[in-house]
Amino acid sequence: MDSFKKTRLSPFDGIEKEFGRMLRNMSSHYMFPYRLQSLVPATDIYETTDKFIVYMEIPGVRLEKLSVLASHSGVTVTGIRQRPAFDHTTCVHQLEVEYGKFERTINFDTPIDVDSTSSICKDGFLLIQLPKKKISGQIKVTINGE
Repeated sequence: MDSFKKTRLSPFDGIEKEFGRMLRNMSSHYMFPYRLQSLVPATDIYETTDKFIVYMEIPGVRLEKLSVLASHSGVTVTGIRQRPAFDHTTCVHQLEVEYGKFERTINFDTPIDVDSTSSICKDGFLLIQLPKKKISGQIKVTINGE
């Protein structure tokens, strides 16, 4: 695949993103807020020549309720965003913020260097850097004779 085509942004990316948000906003959990739904944090994925970068929106998720598990083929992020308890609530006028458990797995077609993977959580965003595994170009193979 042409690397330019792989990395450039299409003019339709913004339209596709907005259409996805419209569909999510029309989903049944807004009509029936007490039905259990799985939270799906918005995620951006970038690729450079030597690593993948995952940038995930996770406001309100406490660090002790967050887990990042990297493997050679990708990364899985799990967590819980808990609904705050408000004393003496008599009526709920609007519910738009999603709460609950979530799990998001992202797979890559290039092997990941798990030992060098790092993550940081700041200002409601999780940044995961997954370096690509360096594969040596040539290996001398010994030929055994009979």
